[in-house]
Amino acid sequence: MRADGLGDPVTGLTPAPDRPGIWTAGPAEGIPLVLVHGIRVSARMWNPHAHRLAPRFRITAPDLPGHGTQRDRPFNLEEAVERVGLAVDEAALATGRRPLVAGGSLGGYVALAYGAAHPVRAAAVLAQGSTARPDRMTGFVYRTIARAIWGLGPARAARLNDRALQRRLPPDSYRAVMAGGLTMHAFVEVVEDLTRRDFLNVAGRCRLPVLFVNARSDRLFRAQEREFLRAVRATGGYARLFHVPGAHDMSISDPAAFAGIVERGYELLSGARPDAFTTGPEGTSR
Repeated sequence: MRADGLGDPVTGLTPAPDRPGIWTAGPAEGIPLVLVHGIRVSARMWNPHAHRLAPRFRITAPDLPGHGTQRDRPFNLEEAVERVGLAVDEAALATGRRPLVAGGSLGGYVALAYGAAHPVRAAAVLAQGSTARPDRMTGFVYRTIARAIWGLGPARAARLNDRALQRRLPPDSYRAVMAGGLTMHAFVEVVEDLTRRDFLNVAGRCRLPVLFVNARSDRLFRAQEREFLRAVRATGGYARLFHVPGAHDMSISDPAAFAGIVERGYELLSGARPDAFTTGPEGTSR
């Protein structure tokens, strides 16, 4: 890793030239992969995964609005989808192929929304911990947390989160998360936005192949997993659901396991829809 903590061009995340808030890792010959981060963290959280997945994968990771380098931009789902779109375009231009778009929790919801809005730019979607409707019980739980953060104040909430993450996360993941910073105000903005959305409807509009992955113990975010699966399939879409060991926040609490899920997910999705991964969308050039 470089002394500045940004990694090296092959295995660690580096800023994409002339693309603010977009991070990349791995060679152009790698399998294109867009990774979408979770709530209150940033794209820098993917650095441990980049070290595990590159050079087989060529990774692009965007900072979502309200997070990381984009912390001063208010969060809304439409702009988050646009940020993923910038990353998808970067990945396609760099590799000449459509990328797999993968994310956990908030990142999974945004990846699913991207698939609904843009049915041909990416190859497939992998959504982990993203099969509960935010407008239902999950939203109530997260609105309660958001009110607590509002009462504590973002600065104090960030300090408490820092201590909790330091205890819970492996050292490489903690360093990566903190390198991008915690933006607790984004938690409130995300909850306010997502609890107004019907993500079951979003799933029904997704035309890309979808792999839903849930931790067996993650009862809250498994609440409507079968409904999400049926929603994609109801309109002729390809969707599968898998359960794995771990926790809802496995993308940061167990980066090795999440990297393995991405690798296995790619094998399953590319086997099911090999044509989607072979070439970029019309008009894409290297």
